[in-house]
Amino acid sequence: MKINGAVEQGELAAEVELPRAGGEGLRLRIAPLPLGFQLRLQLHGLEMPLPPRRIARDSQGKPLRDDRGEAVFLKDEQDREYRLALDLFHQRVAVLIVAEGLKADPAIEFESQPPEGVNSDWCAYADQLYAELEAARFRAGDLLYLCQEIGKLSNLFDQHVEQSERRFFTDGETVGTT
Repeated sequence: MKINGAVEQGELAAEVELPRAGGEGLRLRIAPLPLGFQLRLQLHGLEMPLPPRRIARDSQGKPLRDDRGEAVFLKDEQDREYRLALDLFHQRVAVLIVAEGLKADPAIEFESQPPEGVNSDWCAYADQLYAELEAARFRAGDLLYLCQEIGKLSNLFDQHVEQSERRFFTDGETVGTT
């Protein structure tokens, strides 16, 4: 595609500053997410977990049945294992967003490299990136801030950024990868 006769419109990047102790911030260069980023994550095995189901029961503990006589199931979104898996999913997506956005910064180099192949599993890769960010003393607020700035640069509307943040950081907690 050409716009005004040119194939490439130039690099879209911005500098951001993470506040650090002592007043001197960490300057980073970020880029927007590429088109199809979310689909690429799904192709690499990173999908939101589904809540477990449980049988709906009446006040006497008997299973509820529908018009066909089949048991009625409810999503159990309060299940501890599900909530932990959901938090870990959000953490992984946030870390992958930050790693993708930081590709624009020539001073940033991650030791972890994405696995090869279209159907490769990126969960372990995301966990390795998280460990690298943690070792570099990044904080939860840093991750949130970078996700916001990368989202803005990616032309996500403020409402979409807020929705994404809620999905990435449920209850404001993250789950460790130990």
